[in-house]
Amino acid sequence: MSMFIANVLLALLWSLMFGEFTPQNFLIGMVVGFVALRLGTVGMARATYFRKISTTISFIFYFLAQLVIANFKMAAYTLGSTRQLRPGILAIPLTEGMTDLEITVLANVITLTPGTLSMDVSDDKTTLYVHYIHVEDKDEAVREIKDGFERRLLALTR
Repeated sequence: MSMFIANVLLALLWSLMFGEFTPQNFLIGMVVGFVALRLGTVGMARATYFRKISTTISFIFYFLAQLVIANFKMAAYTLGSTRQLRPGILAIPLTEGMTDLEITVLANVITLTPGTLSMDVSDDKTTLYVHYIHVEDKDEAVREIKDGFERRLLALTR
């Protein structure tokens, strides 16, 4: 956490150097501070912060890509025949030991993606039930959640 605080302090310093504190200056300062800290800690054991930042950015871009793909699919479903839709509720097995926060974030990310809705979590927190507006291959749908959102989320939180 100390690297994050150092990065924020460098961003504040950057904003002060330019005389005005704006979101743009702060964001540029965060990027400049990140690069400065990264270059200053090459080979040191404090690389966790930098991995988390890259993992966070990767997670965000993956989510945005899935959001765009899902929107195109929903547009195709809307313009096509609803008779061809095969809705379903799938049980997604959760990785053992997931925290309540991890399960909540996973469920919300799934729900934010058009065409899917997280419905419930089993009492023992081992299964997440997700409603799909269209399921072609049940195993593939489960694999997409496990290898996509869940894997990236766990890399981010652990």
